[in-house]
Amino acid sequence: MFYGFYDVECGGNVAFSVKSANHYVKDEKVEITPREEDYDGYQEWSATLCSLTDALNPAKNFIVDGKLTIEMIAMLFVVTADGVQIENPNPIIQLSLAQFLWERDDQDFVISVGKKEERKTDVKIHKLILASRSPVFDRMLETEMKEKAENRLEIIDFNPEIVKIAVEYFYDRKTYKTCNVNQLIDLLQFADKYDIQDLKTNIEHLILYHIYPANICQIANASIIYNSSFLQKVCLDALNLYNANETQYDNAENLDSDFVTKLNKKDSDSKEEDVSMDGED
Repeated sequence: MFYGFYDVECGGNVAFSVKSANHYVKDEKVEITPREEDYDGYQEWSATLCSLTDALNPAKNFIVDGKLTIEMIAMLFVVTADGVQIENPNPIIQLSLAQFLWERDDQDFVISVGKKEERKTDVKIHKLILASRSPVFDRMLETEMKEKAENRLEIIDFNPEIVKIAVEYFYDRKTYKTCNVNQLIDLLQFADKYDIQDLKTNIEHLILYHIYPANICQIANASIIYNSSFLQKVCLDALNLYNANETQYDNAENLDSDFVTKLNKKDSDSKEEDVSMDGED
């Protein structure tokens, strides 16, 4: 197993190889896990390179002249440590008001989720919690709209699972941290639509753990649609590196046209900078 530990948030691609054995472990087989049990913000990268039997088999050529040489190639995206707080690993557990309210059964508002032709799913919430987490919901409940009169809101453009995860976030629960990339993109859309800036920031940083050549175009498109300048910059930098290293990535033909324009401009600027530096030499 190989482990790397970082005291800032990061994401990216890692590959390991033993060239003498012509053996590679590419990024899709490398597990990336936030180490929440120790400190928020730490991350563990691990991969099983080979079995002990293979490593000790002379015919496999893992060990040459008594040495096992492992090479690692990595591309990392790092969120700077400014403002990152390392929490006490053994804190006194103190529940927030929202977490206390989560345990109660006196919710006074219902979010009805589902398309018109589908069976609705009711998600209960305290009206005060809903209004406090989103200025959009707050305005809705302050004005004389039917949602205020009926204590009920209908949502037809998100599935119930995403709304439930968002509601749990409103109660300071962290179930969103176990979401896959498709769910995270849906949560990014939810946060953008209802102007939930803290959720949006958390989702943006969490998506860093999920950026791979197989889905970077999907994430780049989402960054444009859902107004994430943070993810736009990350994806631009990543794609620029992919292109520079001739790394193949999926669905390039589906990349948003505005994003392609920005990518081409960034690539052109990089080349001009290289030419300028060569001229100075």
